[in-house]
Amino acid sequence: MFQGAAGKALALESLAVAAAAPSPTESGRDVGGKRVVSHTLGITFSGYLEGSYTQNFSNPSSGINQLRIFDVNANQFRPNVAKFVLEREAKVGGGIEDRVGFRVKFNVGRDSKFIGGANLSNLADFQEFYVHYVAPIGKGLDLKVGRINTLIGYEGLESPDNPNYSRSWLFGLGQPFTTFGVRASYEFSKYASFSIGGINSITSATSDATNKLMVESAFKLRPTDRVTLTLYGLFGPRNGQTPGSGGNRVQGGGTLNVRLTEKAAVVLESYYANQTNSSVLSRTKNARWDGVAGYLIYDVTEQWGLRFRSELFEDAGGYAACNGTESFPKANVCFGATPTATAPDIAQTLWETTYTLQYKPMYSLITRLEFRQDHSNKNVFQYGAGPANHQETLSLDVIYLF
Repeated sequence: MFQGAAGKALALESLAVAAAAPSPTESGRDVGGKRVVSHTLGITFSGYLEGSYTQNFSNPSSGINQLRIFDVNANQFRPNVAKFVLEREAKVGGGIEDRVGFRVKFNVGRDSKFIGGANLSNLADFQEFYVHYVAPIGKGLDLKVGRINTLIGYEGLESPDNPNYSRSWLFGLGQPFTTFGVRASYEFSKYASFSIGGINSITSATSDATNKLMVESAFKLRPTDRVTLTLYGLFGPRNGQTPGSGGNRVQGGGTLNVRLTEKAAVVLESYYANQTNSSVLSRTKNARWDGVAGYLIYDVTEQWGLRFRSELFEDAGGYAACNGTESFPKANVCFGATPTATAPDIAQTLWETTYTLQYKPMYSLITRLEFRQDHSNKNVFQYGAGPANHQETLSLDVIYLF
């Protein structure tokens, strides 16, 4: 299942339901059709293949697009991911056999290394694996236990769900990717629903998983068929970037999704995050990061679409960015003293604009041509072998759904 938003991705197949759709991390509905592998047990199989090429006009000698998430290889082809999903959906009503389900999501490819579910190697990863039960309480209490995509944010790990090919900094640098624990969700009516999870680890590009109890939540309001508001939050202890550091993280924000017409929609997302005892740059040692992003999605026809994103991201404590590694081209890297060295913690403000032309020659094939301009108030990008405060890229992304 690859579609939706805890404020997240618009359904690329139909903007008519985009403003009301849940996020990719919250709902997980498939963009493509699912193949039934067992009629008796109701088990289905689905997935997608993705590959891309990104041209960096700064021609960085490191071969890395600095501060990118899944489009990190400069001037080369990237076999992003082959994603396979085996699941049985739990349903409201019926007997216990109808109320029980599961999902296993397995990735192969370069994106696997830092998705961070249960890494088998640099090229293989179990992104999600959980059991699902709908308890006969009220309209049905939805329960999940295991590794699950996070409730936090608009964009998500499933590429077909996102309006653009490249990920935003709000998602890639400052939000969780997956969580491990238990989650309960309840739909009060078609206008309101609530989810809350008790989790003992999260994965992201900015920090490693740690066995400490955290709480995440999302409250969704849908006052009209054209407007969806999602408020999300995360609280709990996290490790810092240096040994012995780390403290409580508080992150809160939301998304507003408005369908303007049958073909056009706008999305706004903003959040604030703070983590104690995690910054070597702050006098109080508090690491703070926050940002805002806006999206415009327009489907010219069923085959052709235009997507635009603009965002501002502030890493005041130097915690969220510039803490990656170049040992295997990965997200969250800043230019260091040499082309092979990473930069120290840097407090900076980032902003970018992304323009995407989407073409779907057939239902199961998505192609994207994307131009992106990155800027920083510090020289964290690379121009040739030297530092720069900007980066421009052109990407071609191809996704095949099955």
